[in-house]
Amino acid sequence: MKMFFGYLASMMMVLVSLFIVDIAVISIINLKTMGTKGILDVRDVSQSITCVDGTYSLESGMEDLLDKYSSFAMLIADNGEVVWEYAKPVEVPDHYDMKDVVSFARWYLKDYPVYTWASDDGIVVLGLPKKTVWKYPLDFNMTTISGLMRSVPYIIIINAVILILLPILITKHWINLRERSRTAWIAGVSHDIRTPLSLVLASVEKGSVAEKQCFKIRDLIGNLNTENKLDSGTGKWVDEKIALVPLLREIVCDYINSYGDEYTFEANIDESLGDFTVNADLSLIRRMIDNLITNAVLHNDGGCTIQVTLEPIINRSKTRISGAKLTVSDNGRGADAGKIKALNAGIKNNYLPEHGLGLRVVKEVAKKYRYPVRFSSNQGSFFKCEIYF
Repeated sequence: MKMFFGYLASMMMVLVSLFIVDIAVISIINLKTMGTKGILDVRDVSQSITCVDGTYSLESGMEDLLDKYSSFAMLIADNGEVVWEYAKPVEVPDHYDMKDVVSFARWYLKDYPVYTWASDDGIVVLGLPKKTVWKYPLDFNMTTISGLMRSVPYIIIINAVILILLPILITKHWINLRERSRTAWIAGVSHDIRTPLSLVLASVEKGSVAEKQCFKIRDLIGNLNTENKLDSGTGKWVDEKIALVPLLREIVCDYINSYGDEYTFEANIDESLGDFTVNADLSLIRRMIDNLITNAVLHNDGGCTIQVTLEPIINRSKTRISGAKLTVSDNGRGADAGKIKALNAGIKNNYLPEHGLGLRVVKEVAKKYRYPVRFSSNQGSFFKCEIYF
């Protein structure tokens, strides 16, 4: 989870950085490419034209601007004749009728973008160089404009949601791919180990140290697979109704047949729970119970008595069974208060309790199905785990 938020934070920082850079680039480009249109204005040209004794002239400062930006200007009288011009290209006509004026005022004049202004002496025309201005009128219905303005908040919200969700989805997809690859790798390695391990188990003496070590490796492989699938969420678990009583008896019998006389396995099951079931994945429940019993064996090399108890939980009115409590305990060496505190604490990433991977899997399975679990011990006397179904 910590890695997930790390990737998410990184991608969000990248998106924010890109957004800031985009805004900066757009602003710089707009400032640098305002062009002639932002510097020359037809109204300024009109005010710079003077008429003395019927002769028109342009102020020198405006002439310099027109020359600098390769632009031209002219004055069209009411009769359509050009009575004054400055730097007018040859292909630009000297006479216009009303249709011509309406056309070029809206569009172009011989491919030159032009702008007009009505003065007392006629129509002043400012012409800019070809291919410097994209000049097309846009008309919008006010209803459309009002609708667009109302849509702005929704557009901003949608964009914000996309900016938030997109990195999450991309990151989650990448992590899922990585987790599936890791799960497949662990499963492959586990399969390759199980085959030679089975051959070794078949050849060692029952109850020997070699057999116990083989059991330990076998359990470690199974727990590694299970823990990885639970932690990454890549496991395919099938929940079904599980009768706990026959399952517990079967598991206890397997251990009785697998271990020597130094270990005593006892099953104390309340007969009233014969029909009691839980809805869960059978392999996970079996793994959880196996790990509790195996933990007792591993931490008591000299042998001990291991009790598996299943008793009913009666509702407050004492009219019916509302659940069951499973207790796996041993009379071995136990554990100190620090280890018990760590076991009863929440599951932490990158944290392995002193009692190993097996009890971590117990806690993860209990967490998955929301079974309360509690560990207790008296060092040198007993170790006990209680799970409430």
